[in-house]
Amino acid sequence: MAEMLTQISALDDMIVPGRYGRSLPEGPGVALTLVHPCEVAVVIAAKGKARALSAAMKKDFGLDLPGMGGSASARGVSLHGTAPEQWLAVAPGAAAGSLAAKLEKKLGAMAMVTDQSHGRTVMRLEGPRARDVLAKGTAVDLRPTTFKPGMCAATQIGHVGVLIARTGADSFELSVLRSFAEGFWQGLCELALEWGYEIR
Repeated sequence: MAEMLTQISALDDMIVPGRYGRSLPEGPGVALTLVHPCEVAVVIAAKGKARALSAAMKKDFGLDLPGMGGSASARGVSLHGTAPEQWLAVAPGAAAGSLAAKLEKKLGAMAMVTDQSHGRTVMRLEGPRARDVLAKGTAVDLRPTTFKPGMCAATQIGHVGVLIARTGADSFELSVLRSFAEGFWQGLCELALEWGYEIR
């Protein structure tokens, strides 16, 4: 019997729960959480199959395919529109390889699916100062009236490419390439020092 591979985070040695940075009476301005284990897959619609793919995603996953810059979540899976007819699928807590396998099985020839779980690191940033922290590093307009829940944007923070998805009033999901995860995490912590941060 083949052994199951254990998914190891690029940040395993850096996640030390606690409070850091400036100490404010109201508590830390943001909380940082590594989303791990986490399955990630790229889904690209096959030529001429976008409509059929949309119907299949709705039927099998309860998801309406978002357009570029949009996000949708249902049944433990999130889809982020990263390019025309292309999405990043994210499933926190899923077993290694399970998301891509499930997508391939259900979508068949309607889409090309590539497992990115070992190549991506996903984290959450939340709290009353989350927007301020991100605004220090990106040119994306993060005002609540512009960048609303259910929206995402591919940008750079500290010269590292990152997909930012707004998941709630003061919460964001950040996805970066694994090879840049350590430096990105350190930079994010530095950006949060002004308001204090908690690692969970």
